[in-house]
Amino acid sequence: MGVKRLVIAGGVSANRLLRKTLEEECKNRGYEFYMPDKSLCGDNAAMVGSQAYYEYLSGNTAGTDLNAYATMSIE
Repeated sequence: MGVKRLVIAGGVSANRLLRKTLEEECKNRGYEFYMPDKSLCGDNAAMVGSQAYYEYLSGNTAGTDLNAYATMSIE
């Protein structure tokens, strides 16, 4: 494939062991490695959970038939 670049992001990228291991492996293999500063790797679960709580209190709920579609257009 010829890919020589790795990027990690999101909550999991705050994991110290993962960051260190990926950094070392990329260095050993001659890959470029990019990761955001740890302060930018927070997980949004608390924010999503808080909003869900207030939506529930407001009566804004969905039926059990609601499903997520990862390939659905955002337009």
